[in-house]
Amino acid sequence: MLSSKQIEIFYEVYRNNSMTVAAERLGISQPSISKTLSVIEKNLGFKLFIRKGKRLFPSEEANDLYEHASIVNSQLKNFNYIANTFKSRSVDFINIGTTPSLAETVVPRVIKKYLIKNPDTRFNLINLNSIDLIENRYKPDIDMTICFNAPKQNQLRSAVIKKGRHVLVSPRSFKINESVDLNDLTEFPYIEITNLLSLYSESSIMNYFLQNNINMNFFAKSDSYSAALSMITQGIGISILDDNTSQKADLEIVRVSKIENTDFEYEVNAILKKEVIRSECDKFFNFLYESGPLDH
Repeated sequence: MLSSKQIEIFYEVYRNNSMTVAAERLGISQPSISKTLSVIEKNLGFKLFIRKGKRLFPSEEANDLYEHASIVNSQLKNFNYIANTFKSRSVDFINIGTTPSLAETVVPRVIKKYLIKNPDTRFNLINLNSIDLIENRYKPDIDMTICFNAPKQNQLRSAVIKKGRHVLVSPRSFKINESVDLNDLTEFPYIEITNLLSLYSESSIMNYFLQNNINMNFFAKSDSYSAALSMITQGIGISILDDNTSQKADLEIVRVSKIENTDFEYEVNAILKKEVIRSECDKFFNFLYESGPLDH
């Protein structure tokens, strides 16, 4: 049985093909690394590394173990992250987990409305992608999540704070019309949005491509609407973005087009973490729930 520290040492040596580099990254001496590897190999009963000259080469067993060591190492990092967030949590703030795109568009609007009657309230915005927010990763420091198309969960309180549609955004140099059919765009370089649940709603964009045999020219990927808009502004390609992000576009450089024969709708949801009992968080959530969706 190996300790977590021994697994971490094996992971760093394998990853860097060097005991010296592993020692620097872990802040311990190279002789300690060498001694620990010897102990590990003795306990396991087989070699992990074979030295040829000044280089280390992993054994077949080490290659198989590395994937599992990667998982353990990742879990250790997550554990330490979560432990630190409990220590440094902003208890005097309403801590909102949200995506970068929403942090630049919808969230400031609802905060501004709330501050009119509650000017002393303080907010802390924590940016993550939608998948991480929904799957409850990295969340001990978050009181509330605001994200695209959150799945309905009976045990959680949820409010719809925005509804909208997706639009086609392109560089003006591409000379794309103000109303477009996706079948006519397959030759243009397309920027795919990944890790955003807005793409996996009931009217999924990716499903639409598949069901209608539309073979887009997937040229680049981004897990952020805002980053995709920046690439479009540079003339790199076209993409389907939410109408909030498209409102930030410089219309002298890019064009925002309506997509014909489709209904790519989305919701932005606020979800109050069930463990949250602070009255200020509850008050802000009730405001969002009672206010209803923002106007377009």
